Amino acid sequence: MNEKNGSGTVRIGVVGMGPVGSILSAHLLESGAYVVSCDISQTRIESIKTRGICLTNTIEKAVPIMDTCLSATELREYDLDLVAVSVKTPYFKSVLAELEETLTEKTFVMSSQNGLDNEAEIAKIFGVDRTLRMVINYAGNLNNDGSVQVTFFNPPNYVAALGPKGVETGNQFAELLNAVSLQTIVLDDIRPHSWEKTILNAALSPVSALSRRTMKGIMETDWGVTLVENIVNESIAVAEAEGIDLGEGFTQHCIQYLKGGGRHKPSMLIDIEKNLPTEIDYLNGRIVEYGKKHSVPTPVNRTITTLINLLERNSE
Repeated sequence: MNEKNGSGTVRIGVVGMGPVGSILSAHLLESGAYVVSCDISQTRIESIKTRGICLTNTIEKAVPIMDTCLSATELREYDLDLVAVSVKTPYFKSVLAELEETLTEKTFVMSSQNGLDNEAEIAKIFGVDRTLRMVINYAGNLNNDGSVQVTFFNPPNYVAALGPKGVETGNQFAELLNAVSLQTIVLDDIRPHSWEKTILNAALSPVSALSRRTMKGIMETDWGVTLVENIVNESIAVAEAEGIDLGEGFTQHCIQYLKGGGRHKPSMLIDIEKNLPTEIDYLNGRIVEYGKKHSVPTPVNRTITTLINLLERNSE
């Protein structure tokens, strides 16, 4: 990353101050980075201006913020080294359009979101050399008082640059997070971890949304575990057809990982409860697309996608 006016302070914008962006911003601020927190919600921005970023439960901390903005276009004022995009995927393309109008060629752009191929969408606009991808292994829920309840924390996280010019940026970003105990590993190829995280999300989030149950509420039942296994196994076949090696025993790894989720309420369930668009098309829907590409049947993922789509349409 470039240094601002020789000060050595890394300048990062985080777009989307939901649980993912808030947890990321809090740790970056603790590390000494200069962070601009961006969210379209005036209520959310006013909350963190007043109280700072407050994390509770698994992680307990309150971190004062620096600058804020309500639109990605306002980031042009801050001469940033890196922008981390942490918005839900239904809002991703509109944010990229704003950033395209805003950022200079010195700024790298990173996806820290759920779903497959978000980094490819960034690269189409900003080029491979300015694109990074982060796979996160933490989650939380936004409380009514503006604090974030960290309900799931299972490091390490992963980051990778798509091109050689972004490697130094990826290394420095990981160093910042590792310095404040948010373990982050730099990889040459992040695709296996991206697929792993997508399959984990695809296996449980829509089941939670359809059943109105927490992770624990699903994984403590035989029918829940069986359905999750079916989604995982079908998705593994698609990943293998795409040339992704997830290793031996991946299904059991997923089951054990998801059983550790406790009473976490996946964001897809919250979206359905609030009549908001979900990330289903970027999770199970994307797996269905890859299945079609390789002629791998995906009846379970297709059915799950259709059912969530119907719930979304029902809210229109």
